Amino acid sequence: MGRDRAHRLPRHVGTVDSSVVGGVEAVHSGCVPIRTCIGCRQRAAKTDLLRLVVRADDDGRSARVVPDPRGRMPGRGAYLHPDPACLEQALRRRSLPRALRVSGPVETSGVRRYLEGEEYGPDPSGPTTGCQ
Repeated sequence: MGRDRAHRLPRHVGTVDSSVVGGVEAVHSGCVPIRTCIGCRQRAAKTDLLRLVVRADDDGRSARVVPDPRGRMPGRGAYLHPDPACLEQALRRRSLPRALRVSGPVETSGVRRYLEGEEYGPDPSGPTTGCQ
């Protein structure tokens, strides 16, 4: 017949105590969501990673990846350490298009400028209303 569901332990997928990320997982009320960096494949707290989302260009045929530091943009996201080395590793391994589920090449110049600390332009997640 299969396993009895009553005998399974509760499973907390994607949450661990931030003090033990990378080690033994501890589950308690102070859990922090964790994600995996698509560049180095290291697990880290969601707040320590930069969320990336894909946006279609005006022509609708090409895609560009934009940073989503607030984590509020619509669409599928992928997480990356805010380090240019992790971006290079993700591009070399071709994990960025795969994680975002897009076919073909993606434009990453905006992410590169953001990671290098250059002026990126307006916040891509939209205008703020004063509330955070």
